Amino acid sequence: MPFLREISPAAGIHAGIWHITESADELLEIVQPGDPELRTYRSMQHDRRKRHWLACRALAKHLFGPLNAIISYDLHGRPYLDSGNRRISLSHAGEYAAVAYSDYPLGVDIERISDRVERVKSRFLRDDEMTGISGQYCLEKLYVFWGGKEAVYKLHGKPDTDLRNDIHIHPFDYLCTAGQRITATLTTGGSREPYTLYYEKLENYMVVVAY
Repeated sequence: MPFLREISPAAGIHAGIWHITESADELLEIVQPGDPELRTYRSMQHDRRKRHWLACRALAKHLFGPLNAIISYDLHGRPYLDSGNRRISLSHAGEYAAVAYSDYPLGVDIERISDRVERVKSRFLRDDEMTGISGQYCLEKLYVFWGGKEAVYKLHGKPDTDLRNDIHIHPFDYLCTAGQRITATLTTGGSREPYTLYYEKLENYMVVVAY
């Protein structure tokens, strides 16, 4: 079954996970997009991009119903629902798509776990964060950092946010069980905003929701 399950990181925060097993044509039949979305879809060149894009909309349709799942984007590229006041965030990687929603800002990120992150960790980790990466689960912990910062970036919605310097994830002990919560701070324009991060490992993927 393509829809995998829902998760609830906190009261009023919800997310769904979709396992992408369908072809683009099968997903297109599920979504049945209107003309504006169909034009966007037809402009895409790569099959994987099409399947990711459609899977997020199939998941939104599953969560909200066809009349409330039309997704548009603001000037910064942040998605929003055309109807209602719910906030929404989208992510996809490999065989999975994720949608998170709430009545207030949030962000979701899903990443496939691989050792490639070791080569780029200095781009998103501060020096004090780097010292906390060690031990048996260091790779999974790296993906909590990466996914967490991406999720906060999506929540904030400003393209000039710097993952390494503006978003700080506080020290935590990695626990390889579902439903863990840690804290992060976003510093921009002289202000500091605290956020909670929910993380969960799903097979060989890490899902992080920031709120």
